[in-house]
Amino acid sequence: MTIRAVGATASIDWLRRALNLGRDNPKAIFGGALLLLAAILALAVAMVVVLVAVGMVAKPDGLVASGVSMLVGLVVTALMAALIAGYLRLVDAVEHGRGASAGDVFSVLAEPPVAARAVLFMLVLMLAQNLLLAALVGLLAPDIGSWYLHTLQGPAGGTPPTALPDGFSLAMLVMWVVGLLFYGVQAVGFGQIALRGSSVGAALADGVRGTLRNLPALLLLFVLAVLAAIALAIVLVLAILLAGVLAKLVGGWVVAAIAVPLYLAFVVGLMVVMFGVMYFAWRDISGAGGDGQSMPAREDHIEL
Repeated sequence: MTIRAVGATASIDWLRRALNLGRDNPKAIFGGALLLLAAILALAVAMVVVLVAVGMVAKPDGLVASGVSMLVGLVVTALMAALIAGYLRLVDAVEHGRGASAGDVFSVLAEPPVAARAVLFMLVLMLAQNLLLAALVGLLAPDIGSWYLHTLQGPAGGTPPTALPDGFSLAMLVMWVVGLLFYGVQAVGFGQIALRGSSVGAALADGVRGTLRNLPALLLLFVLAVLAAIALAIVLVLAILLAGVLAKLVGGWVVAAIAVPLYLAFVVGLMVVMFGVMYFAWRDISGAGGDGQSMPAREDHIEL
């Protein structure tokens, strides 16, 4: 599969198409995102309950508790990886006019080799991202770690820090940029695994090449994301102020009954747009735009 370089403004088209993603089969697109969110939340809650139960029975020390917490995170990440691959397949089916339903988000779970490649890809990507961030943040803002721990301790740990550590703003910018670059690798890589049957190594290589060859488009996407975040923050502040006024007029429970479904709908819509951008970025960068058939994933073994 050829990895292409697209124009800088391609990211605008990715976003536009992602915003229109549910027009052909909204039940599958939004229902699949809702099922994905529900599955992740259900697993996270179940794992937290197990973690609390283990803590009450075994009373583990801090090291054991940290290990169990890490295990919880890995399990949730593994499910998330498989469901992302399944959701990309769902989107691909809708975009090419094939039959699709919300339950297709779980399709990859029925194909263990594909699910395993998706999980391994996600874990490798997370490890690389965290190591790179740790190195860069440690170089740009070496005091940010101690500042963060001090902040978490609160008053019990002494006087809370009143000033941000040196290099904090630059470190935050680096986090955003690194996150964006890895989002590009993730978009191309997951598409290759879910829709082209690529091995983990090939998906990583294609993801890195696709990201490096399309930095202008990704940087514009970064700018669009920042502008969208600012707009959403303004809307959120206005919504909180409005909710406060309504709570005094009609009661907090009524406001909560209205706000919770609206917030859930917002999160689902945000997921649809995020994964939609991921899919359309993969399709343009991988040169699959005119291909109406997805290559079946190899299921006889797990390729690295």
